[in-house]
Amino acid sequence: MAKNKPLIAVVDDEDDILRTIKAVLKNDYNISVFSDPEKALSEIMSLNVEVLLLDIKMPSIDGISFLKRVKADIPDIEVIMVTAMGDSKNAIAAIKAGAYDYINKPFDVEELRASIEKALEKRRLVKENRAYKISSEDEFVEIIGKSPAMRELFDLISRVAPADSTVLITGETGSGKELVARAIHRRSKRSARPFVAVNCAAIPENLFETELFGHEKGSFTGAMERRIGRFEYADGGTIFLDEIGCLSAPMQAKLLRVLQEDEIVRVGGTEPVKIDARVICATNADLAGSVKKKLFRDDLFYRLNVIPVPVPALRQRGEDIILIFHHFLERFNKKFGKRIRSVSNDLINAISTYPWPGNVRELENVAERMVALAQMDSLDLRDLPSEIKSKEEIKVPLNDILDGYEAEYIIKALSITDGNQSKAADLLRIDRSTLISKMKKHSISSRDNKQLNF
Repeated sequence: MAKNKPLIAVVDDEDDILRTIKAVLKNDYNISVFSDPEKALSEIMSLNVEVLLLDIKMPSIDGISFLKRVKADIPDIEVIMVTAMGDSKNAIAAIKAGAYDYINKPFDVEELRASIEKALEKRRLVKENRAYKISSEDEFVEIIGKSPAMRELFDLISRVAPADSTVLITGETGSGKELVARAIHRRSKRSARPFVAVNCAAIPENLFETELFGHEKGSFTGAMERRIGRFEYADGGTIFLDEIGCLSAPMQAKLLRVLQEDEIVRVGGTEPVKIDARVICATNADLAGSVKKKLFRDDLFYRLNVIPVPVPALRQRGEDIILIFHHFLERFNKKFGKRIRSVSNDLINAISTYPWPGNVRELENVAERMVALAQMDSLDLRDLPSEIKSKEEIKVPLNDILDGYEAEYIIKALSITDGNQSKAADLLRIDRSTLISKMKKHSISSRDNKQLNF
């Protein structure tokens, strides 16, 4: 993929249209074409597409629905709808749904180029305007947090971003590792170029090499044309390899070579392709432990772990929990058309003290469910999902619970026997020395006549 060329994606179920658009635009832009809308959705989300050319009528997903979904996840993308001549009603609906422009089939090439250039110019101006508005106080608007742990993380991101070294982000599942990777990219000198995210755990083993490095036409059955891999898409920018600990031994070796040589070889190819992409990896696994167990290459680990960036778990972030919850409350109010404005103190306490093993992602899911099901304009403890309530109730270690009951029974026995230790020991069916030992353990006096409810 050529450097400094904007990436244009084209989604159309007509192969002739895809071939024509690619042929007339390939000299000026990097082009990705898709005939399958569902595949296009998943691919576009991980690529830094600047302008999308979208057919308005497709068999599996209509263009308006596709437009709404992609704009919801990538608000900055500019979309140009491709419509049948005279289909003004759908064209107007597309503009209202967030499309930048529309062109009619059969289209004029110069009209198409002009529309793309205007869309790119708008995107550039919006990004510049946003950059002017961001002050130093809200520099990390994409990551919510004011706790000491997050302030340390923000400081580390600021120092890491300008460097071009490989970064290894560690943290529990759902703690926000990809957000940290994106924050590093946005503050780096590569921010104007692509950020390409790859979930290593989600790619089948037999497809991994072609996903990362691409393939040549005819390299295997079904390879009808050359395909560019994720590393080439990320050229000049950043590639984010999430769940890096899932890499197989052969892929670990191939990735190590890429990091050493700054080049890839497409599947079925012989010529190396130079790559200039910063590598950021993330894992929730103990890679150092995997190295000791010979499950992960030590030389690759040292290549990846040049700058380690640990992300704190949500339970380590104290005051941030309620701050994030209110952020999600506002978001889901808009999503579901609700007007929830107040949260009870009991619910605040429960949310604050719950350990959130699934971290921010679990908190987001719980907030969405509560808002979606809410019937009032306020939330209280009754709105908390039952599985969270049941876990919330078991916050005290079992030994503490047992000790509490033991102390209560000893006090009750002493009360019944007017403080006579021998009689109390007989009543509890233990010997007197054991009773005295337990009384010392629980700081109980023989004359302690507390009345207890059993």
